[in-house]
Amino acid sequence: MGQQKYSSQRTRTQHTYEFFKERQNDPAWRDDFLRIQAIRRRNRLLKIGLSFLLLLAIFIIFKVNQTSITALISHKTNQTANQLNNNSATATTASSTTANNQQASTSTVITNYARYRAYSGNYENSTGSYSLNFAAGTLTTKQQLFHFDKVILHPDGSLIINVHENSDYTGGQTLYLSILFAPANKKIQRNWQTNAPITDSSDTAINRFSLAKSSDGGKTFNMAPAYAAFEQNSTTIFNKN
Repeated sequence: MGQQKYSSQRTRTQHTYEFFKERQNDPAWRDDFLRIQAIRRRNRLLKIGLSFLLLLAIFIIFKVNQTSITALISHKTNQTANQLNNNSATATTASSTTANNQQASTSTVITNYARYRAYSGNYENSTGSYSLNFAAGTLTTKQQLFHFDKVILHPDGSLIINVHENSDYTGGQTLYLSILFAPANKKIQRNWQTNAPITDSSDTAINRFSLAKSSDGGKTFNMAPAYAAFEQNSTTIFNKN
């Protein structure tokens, strides 16, 4: 039987009212009505329960994902912090190593010349001879006497000895020289004025030196010719005789 159609909502309501009024005292119909009402109420409660369970499941999944994301973010943050700490420690170690290396490569001013008295003696080259006396702090030629002003020890074992000439020999005009000295078994590794590496081709079996001049009264010295003498093996060498 097809669903009955009504011309208006009012007609439908009137018909429904008359329909229930006619059957409200019929026990069989009332039992069916109550049974159907109970089924509808149960279905409604079941739907509500399922909706609640669905919402609970969504909430649990959200919380689990949120916990996982929070843990991941925390892990990444800790990992980044550890990396930064490691980088900082590495940078600090590198800085300390650099500082130590720089300290190890720093030249030292020597005030006690006598400690190098073993290097004293006669030295000669193709043009003349010299007498070097560390105990007295002097460099002597046939006609000139120079006095030590400053002695500097470089990391490769070489010495810079700045000297000035006794004015008694020059009529009041002072001559300034710088001695680049390398002891036996020591090789000059670099030009310590420019910090450029050099190749020492001189005879490392003996003490030897070269000279540099000053054009500003001993304030600075042109060390290039002195280092070139070591590269070209044209130094003044110790006379063993």
